[in-house]
Amino acid sequence: MSAKRRRASPFRPLRKLAERRMEKKRAVALDEMTADEIRALVHELEIHKVELEIQNEQLIETQLTLEESKERYRRLYEGAPIGYLTLNGEGGIVDANLTASALLRQPRSRLIGRKLSRFIAPAHQDRWHLERRLVVQGTAHSFELDFVLPDGSRLHAQLVRSSALGEDDVAGTLRLGLLDVTELRSLARALRAAAVATSFAEERERRSLASDLHDDAGQLLTLASLKLRALADALGDRCAGEVRALEELLAETRRRISSLSFELSPPLLHDVGLVAAAEWLAESKERRFGLAVHIAGGEELVLDEATRVTLFRALRELLMNVVKHANVGEAHVRIWRDRSVARVAVEDSGVGFDPEAGHRGFGLLALRDRVGQMGGSVEIESAVGRGTRVVVSVPASARDAGGEGGAT
Repeated sequence: MSAKRRRASPFRPLRKLAERRMEKKRAVALDEMTADEIRALVHELEIHKVELEIQNEQLIETQLTLEESKERYRRLYEGAPIGYLTLNGEGGIVDANLTASALLRQPRSRLIGRKLSRFIAPAHQDRWHLERRLVVQGTAHSFELDFVLPDGSRLHAQLVRSSALGEDDVAGTLRLGLLDVTELRSLARALRAAAVATSFAEERERRSLASDLHDDAGQLLTLASLKLRALADALGDRCAGEVRALEELLAETRRRISSLSFELSPPLLHDVGLVAAAEWLAESKERRFGLAVHIAGGEELVLDEATRVTLFRALRELLMNVVKHANVGEAHVRIWRDRSVARVAVEDSGVGFDPEAGHRGFGLLALRDRVGQMGGSVEIESAVGRGTRVVVSVPASARDAGGEGGAT
């Protein structure tokens, strides 16, 4: 150990403390001790001195190690790619790393001591206060907010709660990770726009195919019926039974084609709305499969075409699942809008299944994928022997949100 490091030792004041304590104690009576006792005492003191020097060196090494560890932690904390914020019980910022300062484009000196709510976009203030309470209570782990930056631009960030608290943290202290998801959300919006464009293109093809089936094939069948009737008149009673059978077959074919064209792209869906198309679909399922479909409510919703088409296809898929798997004669459908989200729920009291054990075929997997591309979700509640309830939710276009309330 060098003399320089000894002089820098923070333990030198201990000598003064020891000297003050010795002043209160009675000195050792050396004149009453023999020479051997004195030599033994001196030897013991020298050993004790060496022990103290070793302890002092170990303490200094430990302190240096702790300081190096603190420095490594500081560099990791400051240079982390994620912003870190520590808030007090009132939502004030008591600590922030350099990444958080860079994300919010505010010097750290302007962050410390100010409430985080001062940097949150006005439209997200209520969400911040609600989510903060949920996070403090431990019922929520992460949420997303918009921040207004000094240049007027916006930062869309995800805030993630850290459960690790320091020993000095008081009640209400909140540690948050701050992640910039602006680009991710832009990509999500672009993906949804692409999904909507794809849906429109597919729907145009369906409408074109439905029109061809209804018009061209329908006209040909009608013409065939007319020619068959003319042939029947020419033949008289000789083939009356066969002619009537052929006429019934052509009529049934015409009905099937008409139904198929409606299934592909029901005009009611585009001309009236989702509820009207759902009522037609319910009648079709009862007529073809004997499934009684009860639709709650009846008021038409104001929805953009992409939302109408997505929810109608989801409804058709879910009702076919009831027909194929539920082993039941009826199903209940509810269609409603909750602010900017349109929802369709299909419920049955059939055999049910375990959602954790996998889905029944590829239908629900394809439905999840299609709805997910639109920014929506599929929630499944089911248990063996207790029926099934599936709720499909799709964000509705903001331009159509005015005037819509909650559930019908």
